[in-house]
Amino acid sequence: MRNLIFLIVFLLCFCIVNAQNIKPSIQVNGSAELEIEPDEILFEISIKEYWVEEFKKGKDYDDYKTKVPMKEIEPNILKALGNIGINKNQITVNDIGNYWRHMGKEFLLAKKIVISVKEFSMINKIIESIDPKGIESMRIAELKNKNISEFRKKVKTEALKAAQDKASYLLSSLNKQIGDIISIKELTNGDSALPYFFGGSSSISSNSIMSSIDDSGIDNLRKIKLRYEIVAEFEIK
Repeated sequence: MRNLIFLIVFLLCFCIVNAQNIKPSIQVNGSAELEIEPDEILFEISIKEYWVEEFKKGKDYDDYKTKVPMKEIEPNILKALGNIGINKNQITVNDIGNYWRHMGKEFLLAKKIVISVKEFSMINKIIESIDPKGIESMRIAELKNKNISEFRKKVKTEALKAAQDKASYLLSSLNKQIGDIISIKELTNGDSALPYFFGGSSSISSNSIMSSIDDSGIDNLRKIKLRYEIVAEFEIK
């Protein structure tokens, strides 16, 4: 019984001492953004076999009988890309396999062609040079920059500094000062996503492709947008 009383007294004293040692603190969020120019643009073209009758007026799906095979579509696209100066080492072709099969029809094979270019102007040349028949969709798959990791560090550092500045001016309004850092937590953020340009091969034309790109606001997609947010806790002096 005596030992139990001693343990309780010890724990109470320990809690009181710890409570006295706890310093007041302030927790704030800080964020930072940066737009950087890409030095590599990956442009993805999804292609699939199609029916000749798709592009004839007055034809229903039951009338689709003449399939244009992948062995005809792919070489034509690769030839068109070569004609505008795109080398083979800039092109990656990925097999997807069989496309969805409608009852009573053959399978339609599909592939993806990824093209690496340095300038956005080349994307317009690509779109203007290829036959839209057999094109399922096009999109900017990724924007790259060889120094992206260094830019990410810079944005995160700026976010932490923003949190520090916020804590400082908030405390100054109370005639208090910011103390040492207690904790830092990085919230989930990152690079901005990029939308598809268009889809639906049966309604594609060169004019509709260009119109889709204009409507999507491609000027807003020319840079890599980085954004990071930091939660930081500081002691109050």
